[in-house]
Amino acid sequence: MKRKIYSLLVFGLLIGSAACRKGFEDLNRPYSDADDSRISIPGLYNGMVESFTKYGDDALNVSLLYPITNQQAYQNTLAPYVNYAGGYWSLYYPVLQNYRQLMLLIDKQPDKAAFTNVRSMATILLASRTLRMLDYYGDIPYSQAVKAADGSVNFRPAYDKQADVYKSVLADLKAAVEGLTTAAGQTSIGASESFLKNDIVAWRKMGNALRLRYAVRLYNKETALCNEIIADIIGGNKPLPENQSVAAADIWKDNFGLWPDNFSNSNIFGSLDSKWNSYAELSISNMRMSSNVWQQMSSSNDSSGAGIFDPRCYVFFMTSNRDKWAPQPQDGSQSEGGRPYQGGMTIRRPFGDDIANKFSCVNFFMAADRLYYPLLIITEADVYFLKAEIYQRGIGVAKDITKAKAAYEAGLRSSTDFWYGYAKNSEFWTSKPVPPTAGQMTAFLTNPKVAYNGANDADALRKIATQAWLATMFQPWEAWAIVRRTGLTPKDPNYTPSVVNKLPYPDDETINNRDNWQKATNGASPGQQVLQKVYWMP
Repeated sequence: MKRKIYSLLVFGLLIGSAACRKGFEDLNRPYSDADDSRISIPGLYNGMVESFTKYGDDALNVSLLYPITNQQAYQNTLAPYVNYAGGYWSLYYPVLQNYRQLMLLIDKQPDKAAFTNVRSMATILLASRTLRMLDYYGDIPYSQAVKAADGSVNFRPAYDKQADVYKSVLADLKAAVEGLTTAAGQTSIGASESFLKNDIVAWRKMGNALRLRYAVRLYNKETALCNEIIADIIGGNKPLPENQSVAAADIWKDNFGLWPDNFSNSNIFGSLDSKWNSYAELSISNMRMSSNVWQQMSSSNDSSGAGIFDPRCYVFFMTSNRDKWAPQPQDGSQSEGGRPYQGGMTIRRPFGDDIANKFSCVNFFMAADRLYYPLLIITEADVYFLKAEIYQRGIGVAKDITKAKAAYEAGLRSSTDFWYGYAKNSEFWTSKPVPPTAGQMTAFLTNPKVAYNGANDADALRKIATQAWLATMFQPWEAWAIVRRTGLTPKDPNYTPSVVNKLPYPDDETINNRDNWQKATNGASPGQQVLQKVYWMP
């Protein structure tokens, strides 16, 4: 037991130094006036950043999240996702350890106020990870976690109540955003700031965007707190992503996550290999564009694509090997016998080479892009859909259906522009989709399945949820949150997915932290744990 816990402790400490390798060599050159007492600050910080390159969730996405969110066909019978349920858990705690060591090191500096921006940036990064942990698992070890060095009482950390951790992290986020400063005297870690390149405005936007996301998510449980957050950000006109530029030099400034192009060596992105490898598996590469999604993007089943009104369809998906737009029934009533990609998915099969591939699938360039594909956390489009819901419901601000419609349509434009901008910027996309014309965008916004009517609350909220769900097609963990929170996303009438409200705790918790696991679960099996709702679910 002690060896295991102290191994985790040491591993967390070593992530910072390991981050100085594996493609981070150029990023971790000592900053100006560095000395031995400060040399680990860039390493610890980039240890946190580097951890984002190992999301490790692709198997979980296709075995669980895509099926239960009704987003992809064929893989609509749950695979043994329990095998993958602990992946995010195991990646989180070394990051928490790095963060706490970084805070201790900053506090030891004689001029620690000069590290306020580094502290704030690290806090925002950790918050994004902690909030997702809560969305996945519910109660988690947090306040006592990774503190084994403080004494044996912390060897087996208690599980904190998720409501308490949500509120604690949101308070930390607020302090972090308010702490960011452009005043002189801040110590810059220069190129070692490998996430948002020391762009303080972008950091403020990201922090506020996360606060807004969780103010909406927690609203029905923590109304007073969430009203306060929304009033502060929306009413106070605090910086948020808006008016994005999709040029390669700017797209990341309003669409937050890890962009390989921002790093000197994109080969560090193990998760892009993981994404590719997950598609290469037979059961997963048989994943297809679902009839459920197709119904939200096309007004007819015309196999020529004549009915497609949502321009994102051409980026997200591709025709079958018969060169037909053909969705697979969500319920799996029609099987798929072909393979759309050739030679270990290194290229798309030429048309007619395997006509047994009769259904449309994920766009080859999207699936195989290891050069530029971003690991997204929150985008400008996500924020616009949050604002649309805020104004439509009148939460934290006065109800205003005109502003709700404007935000909703801005979200649609933002999502479309983003994905076409991504494809244009990526060198991997050797065949670029042609962006929609102004007329095609107008047709998109006015299509009956999309057109906004704020006078009808039920219809407006359903369309906001639907478009937020589509915009997060490649953020399935976020789509899962939208599905669980709203209950308004499209569902195939012939396919009812299994109920999974949260992930079960990893099996090794029953051995290494059994008493606290028992208190958190009452001894429930994994199959029983997944039926328990996370805090914010209705």
